[in-house]
Amino acid sequence: MNDKTLQEFLNDLKNTDPAVRETATQALWTTWHREAGELAEFQLNRGVALMAERQLDQARENFADLCEKFPDFPEGHNKLATVLYLMGRYLESVIECDITLEKNPHHFGAWNGKGLCLYNLGKFEEAILCFQRALEIQPYADVNLHYIGRCRRKLN
Repeated sequence: MNDKTLQEFLNDLKNTDPAVRETATQALWTTWHREAGELAEFQLNRGVALMAERQLDQARENFADLCEKFPDFPEGHNKLATVLYLMGRYLESVIECDITLEKNPHHFGAWNGKGLCLYNLGKFEEAILCFQRALEIQPYADVNLHYIGRCRRKLN
């Protein structure tokens, strides 16, 4: 990675150039994955591989263990939230999203994930707020606009 700060990468998410935004997005994910050190990153990657193989129970156990070992690692909680979402355990996923956001309020993925959970729980007004927060951080992420529209249609 180059010498840019996290704040500069967050600012780059608002750039009109898609290449700048993509570079910033990847840099933030890389930073977030590595911020608890090598052991945590290794276990995180193992859980991601388990998710990709649809071994969701094992992935959940892996991420739960990771969160126990590294409770202040936002990305561990975010990945636990992700696997819980994939398992349809939306309320538990929201809790993990909240922990992620408490530790990293700029985590656009956790805002989006929380919004998706709330959408699936039928809490459309709360979901809209999450998608709007994600858009404040990452304004060109059209998926958030899409879900805001879906929520508004459900409310009408």
